[in-house]
Amino acid sequence: MDQYKDGEFDAARTTLSEFADSNKHDKNRARARKIAIAAEVALKVPAAGKRLPTTASGGSISVTVKNDSPDDITVLYTGPVTGSFTLKGCGGCTAYSTASTLLLGFNPCNDSGKHYPQRTITLPVGTTYFLHKPMGDSSATPASDTAKLRSGYLYTECAYTTKGFGLGS
Repeated sequence: MDQYKDGEFDAARTTLSEFADSNKHDKNRARARKIAIAAEVALKVPAAGKRLPTTASGGSISVTVKNDSPDDITVLYTGPVTGSFTLKGCGGCTAYSTASTLLLGFNPCNDSGKHYPQRTITLPVGTTYFLHKPMGDSSATPASDTAKLRSGYLYTECAYTTKGFGLGS
C-alpha cells in the first residue's frame, strides 16, 4: 500500500496482484485486488489514485457499459467503489478511424442494428474513473473516461477501437 500512497502505481499493481494471486484465502485478498485495479486505472488517469480504494461495492446509479469494439475488453473502474468485469468483442463491429472520432456528431454504440455486448453496474454518486482495456494480443491501447455521477440520471459508457488517421493503419 505504501507504493500506491507514494504514487508508484505500476509497482503497486504488480505487488498487490501477485499477493492476491498467491494468497487465495487471505482476508486481505479482496482489498489487495481492488487496490491493484485502482493502481492500473491510475497509471492512465493519475487523479484516480488520489485516494486508497475501499472494499465497498454497489450504489444506486445505473451505468451501462457497451462494447463497440471487435476486441474483448476488461473494464476497470475506481472511485467511491472499485471493480472490474469483462465484455466480449462486438461481432460486426470494426475500429473507427481516428479522424472520424474527431468529427462533430461522432456517436459510437449508436447503431440500432447492432447488438453490443453490455453490462449494467450500479455505482454511488461521485467521480468514477474508467479504463477500457483490450484483452489478449490486441494492438489497441487502453482508453479512459471520467464520469461525475449524479442522482436521477442513467449513464452509458461506450468502449470502441480507433485506428490511424483514416489511412488504414
